[in-house]
Amino acid sequence: MSNLSDGEVSVVRRYIVTLAALETAIPRASDNLDTDQASIWTRNSNEIRDRERLYDDWRIRLCAFFGVPPGPGLGSNSPNLIV
Repeated sequence: MSNLSDGEVSVVRRYIVTLAALETAIPRASDNLDTDQASIWTRNSNEIRDRERLYDDWRIRLCAFFGVPPGPGLGSNSPNLIV
């Protein structure tokens, strides 16, 4: 990271700001878990899962920007078995 150009540092900072916002949105989604339906609005029952997927997607994009493979926690959704 110490060899990044100014433009690359700017991109990384934007990624980090986006990631921070997405990360804090995941726990805040629990504020709506008690609402099944209000007027015509209906809660997205998959909100937390959707937010986690979006957060993971942005983390994978940052890894790709750095040219490094994602760690084991960001791999495919298929289970990793070690025999």
